[in-house]
Parts: sequence; C-alpha cells; structure tokens
Amino acid sequence: MPKVSQQHRDARREQILDAALACFATRGFQRTSMADIIAESGLSAGAIYGHFEGKQQLAVAVAQRILGHRMGEIEDSLTAGDLPAPSRILRTMMDGLRGEVRDPGLLVQLWGEAVTDPAISGVIGPTFVRVRAVMGGYLARWAGERLGMAPDAAAGWADEVMPVFLGIGQGYIVQNALLPGFDADAYFRGVADLLDRL
Repeated sequence: MPKVSQQHRDARREQILDAALACFATRGFQRTSMADIIAESGLSAGAIYGHFEGKQQLAVAVAQRILGHRMGEIEDSLTAGDLPAPSRILRTMMDGLRGEVRDPGLLVQLWGEAVTDPAISGVIGPTFVRVRAVMGGYLARWAGERLGMAPDAAAGWADEVMPVFLGIGQGYIVQNALLPGFDADAYFRGVADLLDRL
C-alpha cells in the first residue's frame, strides 16, 4: 500500500475543515451533524474520522484556522509601511472574519458552546496566546510611536487596553449577528472616533 504524503494529509485536512465550515455557516453548529460534514466533503466517514474524532474537534480546528488567518493578516499589515490605526486593524480582522465565516452568528454559537463544552473552551487559552502576542505588540508599538510612551510604559498600556480592544471586536461580531440592519461602516466610524484620536 503506497504511503500517504504529509502534503496529501494536510490537503485532505483542509478539505474537511472547508466542509465543516460550510456546514456550520449554513446550518449552524448545533444543527450540523457529522453526516452533513461527510456529505459536504465528498469523502468517506473513515477519511473524516481518520483526521477528527467528532464535531467538537472539528469546531476547535476551524476556530484555530480562522484565528490563524486573521493573525496572519494583521502581521502582514504591520510590515506593510505606516502603522495602521486601531480602527483599521479591527476592520481588517472583522472583514476577514466576515469573508471566511460568512455568518457572524456562527462565532456567537461557538462562544455559547465554549461555556459548557470543555473541548471548545479549552482551546481559548492556548489560541489567545498568539492573539495577545500579535495585538499586544501592535498596541505597544502604537503607544510608543503615536503616544510617545517609553517601551515599558507602552507595554503596560498595551496590557491594560488589550481586553477593551478585543471587546470592541467581539461587540462588532455580536451586534452584526443579532441586530437587523447593523451598519458596519457606522460602527467603525465610531471606533475611529474612540480609538484613533488617542
């Protein structure tokens, strides 16, 4: 029997994650079954279960992939010239989420699952290590370059501001998911008024 390459395994894993995300986005997390994901992927049940034990593990992997993509976008934007304003950083993250997830309600559903499912809640801490590193570095740099703070003071300021900064992004997701007629452009104009003048 020929040996399967790591490249093939990685491509198959991405195919499965694409199928899971498509199902979660159209049916919601609770209403999606493993049978739905198997059908969407076009693969056999054995091929799916050879990579993932079940729906919870798939949800965790999907969340990690989405977050990884967002952090990659932010890292790219921080090396592309002038330092972007805080509202621009948040908009980059949220536009990327909207493009990949399609329905922000899916994220709200996963947060709800994380309250009671240890498999999903357990990924939050390790995953947010990278978020804190990337966003903390950005905020400290902003404080140094735009607010004239010394490095230690800038790092301390970034630690204090981080939960609020991320909370604004989470607020966008919740309002976009729950409020009919939510105006993303108006939201980010308000974010710019609050943050970019610091």
